[in-house]
Amino acid sequence: MVKNVRKASLPVVGRLHHFTENEVKVIREKLLCWYDAHHRVLPWRSIAATEPDRNKRAYAVWVSEIMLQQTQVSTVIDYFKKWMTKWPTVGDLASSTLEEVNQVWAGLGYYSRARRLHEGALKVVKELNGEFPNDRDSLIHHLPGVGRYSGSAVSSIALGCAVGVVDGNVSRVLARVRGIGANIAAQSTVEHMWSLADQIVDPERPGDFNQAMMELGATVCTPKMASCSACPLRLQCVAYHKSVDEKEKASITNHFKNPEKKKQSLEPSGLPDIECLTDCDLCLRKEDWDNSLGVQNYPRKAQKTQSRQEQSAVVILEHTNGKVLLVQRPKTGLLANLWEFPSIPLTEEMDHWNEVVTECLVKEFGVPSSFASSRTFVADVIHIFSHIRQTYKVYKILVDGQEKLTWPTRYQGGQWLTREEFFTSATSTAMKKVFRAADTCGQKSKNKKNRMDLEGKSSEKKKQKTISHFFKAVQRK
Repeated sequence: MVKNVRKASLPVVGRLHHFTENEVKVIREKLLCWYDAHHRVLPWRSIAATEPDRNKRAYAVWVSEIMLQQTQVSTVIDYFKKWMTKWPTVGDLASSTLEEVNQVWAGLGYYSRARRLHEGALKVVKELNGEFPNDRDSLIHHLPGVGRYSGSAVSSIALGCAVGVVDGNVSRVLARVRGIGANIAAQSTVEHMWSLADQIVDPERPGDFNQAMMELGATVCTPKMASCSACPLRLQCVAYHKSVDEKEKASITNHFKNPEKKKQSLEPSGLPDIECLTDCDLCLRKEDWDNSLGVQNYPRKAQKTQSRQEQSAVVILEHTNGKVLLVQRPKTGLLANLWEFPSIPLTEEMDHWNEVVTECLVKEFGVPSSFASSRTFVADVIHIFSHIRQTYKVYKILVDGQEKLTWPTRYQGGQWLTREEFFTSATSTAMKKVFRAADTCGQKSKNKKNRMDLEGKSSEKKKQKTISHFFKAVQRK
């Protein structure tokens, strides 16, 4: 007998969380007018607006969108310029090596993005004859690392496809404008956001409209301290008018409590009715509204999962000639293919991890036991990855070149680098922090030694004879 499988019920969505045809028209006009007057001038936008070659446009926007994932615009600008100078076309990128790509990407983080850009360039050149796919679905299908958002952004901005985009900024704008108070990460909420984005995108200027939505979220409708007075969509915003209404209610209440107090003048609501269905799944519950937050009641986010705590010992093996040993990480996993200092994972189960570190240095890296056990502690360096809070216990060992150092098979290889080579190689931000910590510690030790030398010289001066010592005292008769 086959059991009846209960299908997941569709969410109940009230009319408050949809746009009318007139609202769509007004939003397009107001948002594009605001964008034309206030948008930031960014290098990838300039290319998208002026480059006649669709392949060059698509390539530039694709690179910028991948770089902008999990990274601020201000950080990406210089990386983008450097990248486009080195590889101005997809063919140029395809002809490079992954090692070269990682070197240019170094410091930007989330290195799998760089690898996927390189893989995508090879695919476009070898499998698609150098021609970029011409719509969202084709971009998602053919390019590794390109999903719904990236495909929508590239296809609308570079290729003129009338598809909406939804990222963190757009989700926040839509949640406030349409009063969506459900968990922003819930799949049903996400799907509704995408349907709204596809509905309101301007078919004549889809790229500009999508960038305007993202720009509004990044510069005006921000997570905290939103500038509602500067927002072109203020009169169409449910969150804004709900905030005004709640202030109005509080003002009336205060008026009865304090008749002498003058009633606050508030902007009248442009929405005739902001009530919704009683059983709507996207509405913010009344008991969850915090009057002190105003529009910041939206969007509602799920609780963040706590970062995983990890720690490892990182050992800087420095040759007497100033070079340091770097080993290359595996081809897959976190920080794949990047170079790092020899690293030894530490766990809570280790009762005596000092001994474990010494043993690993001797057995896995060929460091003489006398050097390994007398290593110098530098500092604890903390680096936050997206889901990991990593603590590096940094040590330093000076070797004279007679030792034959090795590395375990989990690494792809090893090399000795000068300080200058280290900072231009494909090393992570975390390893650069480790190296700088060692530099700082070394400088402090040097300053301490200089200070002690000066104090020693000062004490010697104090022991010197004064001029009065050279005159003999005359005994009076």
